[in-house]
Amino acid sequence: MKLNKFPQQPQNPRLSSRLELRLSDSDYNQIKARAEQVNLSMSDFMRRAALRRTMPRPLAAFDLKAYQVLCKIDAQLRIAGNNLNQISKACNSSVALGEPVVVNTGLLESVQQLIRENGNAIKTIVANLAKSTVR
Repeated sequence: MKLNKFPQQPQNPRLSSRLELRLSDSDYNQIKARAEQVNLSMSDFMRRAALRRTMPRPLAAFDLKAYQVLCKIDAQLRIAGNNLNQISKACNSSVALGEPVVVNTGLLESVQQLIRENGNAIKTIVANLAKSTVR
């Protein structure tokens, strides 16, 4: 699951012109570090800086943790979805055969609880990300 949180500026498909720039090692290393912080190539970083375009904000430690939590939630919701598919298949098969539908209510309740908990976790993460967003 890859989320692109930062809208990219439209890319010019023909970047044919070059600009040569001489820098001290110190300046070069600073620019390189800043470009890495915002996950841009040095070329894209320098174009944005020179043209005063917006830069993506650096990825905070909280954002990384939120991403990891969201990946775990995604895995849990996939499991819940598989359980629901199995339940619905069993119900549909019973109906097709004219048999009474037997549902494991404990499993349904656990799936429902899992969805509720993950929904609350997602809301909390989104609220915290909104608070930490730098514009």
